[in-house]
Amino acid sequence: MRLFGPVTRVLLMPTLVRLLGLLALVEAVFLAESFQGLLEVTLRYDGSLWDVFHLLGYRAPEILDLALALGILVAVYFTVSDARNRGELIILATATVPWRHVIGFCLKLGAVGAIISLIVTAYLLPLARYHERITLEHLRNDHVTEQILATGPRQITQTFDGTTFIATPSVTTDKERGQLFVFSARPNGSWRAGVSQDWDIIAPQSGEIYSTILKDLRAYDRPTGTGSTKHIRAINTNSATIDFHMRDVAPPPDHSLRNNERPILLLEQAPDDHKRIAHAVGRALLAPAAAILALCAVVSAGAGVSRFISLPLALLAVMMLDVLGRSFLGNITNVPSLAIYALGALIYLLGPIGYVYWRGERLMVPVRGRA
Repeated sequence: MRLFGPVTRVLLMPTLVRLLGLLALVEAVFLAESFQGLLEVTLRYDGSLWDVFHLLGYRAPEILDLALALGILVAVYFTVSDARNRGELIILATATVPWRHVIGFCLKLGAVGAIISLIVTAYLLPLARYHERITLEHLRNDHVTEQILATGPRQITQTFDGTTFIATPSVTTDKERGQLFVFSARPNGSWRAGVSQDWDIIAPQSGEIYSTILKDLRAYDRPTGTGSTKHIRAINTNSATIDFHMRDVAPPPDHSLRNNERPILLLEQAPDDHKRIAHAVGRALLAPAAAILALCAVVSAGAGVSRFISLPLALLAVMMLDVLGRSFLGNITNVPSLAIYALGALIYLLGPIGYVYWRGERLMVPVRGRA
């Protein structure tokens, strides 16, 4: 017993080769576009090239979400067109293979694509968003901690809880870290500022409290309600100590899942998951719809102008179906998830399948002059 029918054996491998090539190309183009932004963020936090590629990997599911349907449409269109024009489909027709088997092949391919799309949209994409956020927060915290605890002069600006710290290197070599300017404004209009000619961080021997040693400090305090500089108080001291918790300036990442980071429960609809379920179902049903729309483009493509515009029109139809279908499904409320799936399948597939059945015999016959 053969595992695949004659139509599947003729069309499957060329379709998969084209589909994987298209997906790899689309992923490469969109990841290259994201590369510069992620590189800037990573360099800002003193990350490595490995961190950039790590973050790029988390962007891949979002791109695959839409590229899968478009890739299926283009791959099926060119595979079926080539098989028809080379006479392979007409040979199958003469061997009593019905043209409806081509529709069955596309529906099976679309069903596999729909399952992959559901896995990506409902599980992989939220997981990727979560890990991207956690990775960026770890990079930021490591960068802040390194800037605070590293010895030697530096030139940085950091703001924590409304207090701005500006460190600049010293012009002489007898200072350990250089100058440090601190400014803190309060909502009532008062503020405090200070300039230290040298400073240091003392790590705790036990516990989590760090100490900032400010040397040769000149501090200024402007109380609330004062409108002139004569009311500003100035303090000079050889040394002052400010204690702080590292978790206050570099808080640990929040590992709780945000709304768009939670996996979508496709069968157990949560009250606030309706829009996300509609998005996942719409994108999943777009895969079989794209495969059938590819057949619509094939049977519509003749020897004239139609062979140049049928594929662009099919691509436009897929994008319009994506937007309108998800919007329509998202506005349906108080309906079980299974009913949304059935209604979506009816909306996405009924029209294209009806059109292919109307003109389906043209699937097997080569275009005149191109066979």
